[in-house]
Amino acid sequence: MKKALLTLLLLALAILTGCEEADSTESESSDAVSDSGPLVKRNTSTEVWAVENAWADRDTPSAKKAGVAWAENSGLSWEEKYTRWIETMETMPASGGWGTTITLTTPYGDKKLPGPTLECAEVAMMMRATFASWYKLPFYLRGWDAATRKSMFAGHFGFVNSNGDPVSPFPHFRDQYKDFEKSWKPGDAWPSDAKLRAKHLGGDDTVEFLKDATGEELGAGAYFDEIYLNKRTGHFMRLLLLYFGSVNLADGSNMFHLAPEATRAGDVLLERWQKKGIGHTIPVIRVTKPLEGKLAIEVATGSMPRRQPRYEDALSARRYFTMEETGGEGTASDGNEFAKLGGGIRRWRTPINKNGRWSNDVSADSKPSYISDSDTAAIAARPARFDEILVTGSPEETKAALVSVINNARQHLVEHPASCSARSNREKAFEDLYAIADKLGTTKTALDEELRVEADYSFAPLVYEESKTCCWNSTTPAMAEIVLDFARVEREEAEAAGECREPTVFKSRTDGYKLWADHAKAMGREADWLAWSEDEPCAQKDVAEDTADELDATAFCSLP
Repeated sequence: MKKALLTLLLLALAILTGCEEADSTESESSDAVSDSGPLVKRNTSTEVWAVENAWADRDTPSAKKAGVAWAENSGLSWEEKYTRWIETMETMPASGGWGTTITLTTPYGDKKLPGPTLECAEVAMMMRATFASWYKLPFYLRGWDAATRKSMFAGHFGFVNSNGDPVSPFPHFRDQYKDFEKSWKPGDAWPSDAKLRAKHLGGDDTVEFLKDATGEELGAGAYFDEIYLNKRTGHFMRLLLLYFGSVNLADGSNMFHLAPEATRAGDVLLERWQKKGIGHTIPVIRVTKPLEGKLAIEVATGSMPRRQPRYEDALSARRYFTMEETGGEGTASDGNEFAKLGGGIRRWRTPINKNGRWSNDVSADSKPSYISDSDTAAIAARPARFDEILVTGSPEETKAALVSVINNARQHLVEHPASCSARSNREKAFEDLYAIADKLGTTKTALDEELRVEADYSFAPLVYEESKTCCWNSTTPAMAEIVLDFARVEREEAEAAGECREPTVFKSRTDGYKLWADHAKAMGREADWLAWSEDEPCAQKDVAEDTADELDATAFCSLP
């Protein structure tokens, strides 16, 4: 019964997660330097962790201790320590042998894990909430309860309303789950919570390096069980990531706009090109200054379907910061100005106890670089400013970085052929490649002749809000093989007839996916073809046929 109630509330709240964007007008966003939260209530039954420190602390006994990325008596604030922790994230090969991910260093001895399998906004939220939990710092996000049409807050106090009272049917974390932080010491066996370990965020959150006794891969719950001694945090984290998403990060109540020059590890770049629908969240993990007045910014991003955070170096990541979709000049296709959609570089607000009520503030050291939500001119100017201050490589180095992005997107499609974000990312990288064609001494057509593959046409981009395929996160590598084999058969039949035909785009047609289901049956792989499922809230699930987006590429039949 509890599970059914929770499922119903998930739907009722209508808060889209991860790389999805909902209508931010629903969230009572704030444009003030300080944003009011719930009443301060301590030792409640819903509490996830008790707040013992403040983000601005430098000289308290707790602040003077050595930590995961700083020495004893460092003199750093917890905000500065958060940046240091993010910077400790080393790179390593991602699961599956393709691409590079990050490692997560914990404060528990030498315990270090590869990155979790998450959507893009989930990566950013998990990083901030995890650090706050480990070091007993205040953390909360303001959200919107569509059922009561009132604000809802999720944080160290659990899920509460503006009075600080519990929101049903969320757990009473303190009473229901255990905290082993005071009883565990290095050398002890790691305590486990069997219920947490069995939980998932969805069918796409499996963690390759964590398995149960039968060898079955486990998911997000098991990952949280491995990094939190306080199991309450693990149960809370799962619900936080299910209920909150990138729309909440674009809300001025939770994060604020930032001047480009102030960017540091732990900040988050939001890409938004429409008020509703798909977007992208890009956590910053390292910022260096290789030259006077120049920045090199490295990032690690999740995706939809979920994946380990993919590391991108400064040259690969540069394109994100200079796009109009990250809050720049111009107007989106839905008629809204990009600068009003919440995109661009943002920093976490800092919770403080202000007159008995939690308040999400802009920290004192960030106020000089704070940009108001209403200052659209300053917001829109940032991509151009990033273009000036971000390091650049030679045309050949830039090409190599963009080709890496293209190949990463292609690999994601081989694993999840319905992924609309991977299709879009691939094409945006091609657009950037076309833009430097003259510097490379070549042309767009020549680049396509060199780099385009048949799969780019089979997995052509789709219009997200008009394509049910984009909601289908559970597609598999076996299904990708079937789609690509169908394209091969199409091509060979055309060649036998002395013709060339454009590959059929993998999308829902008037008869759904019958074309590929029939081909799977003909291959003797009928069991490998899965039925469409609504793996995320899908307003477009009843469309008669998906809508293909423009593919700005040389026509397939014009290629050699």
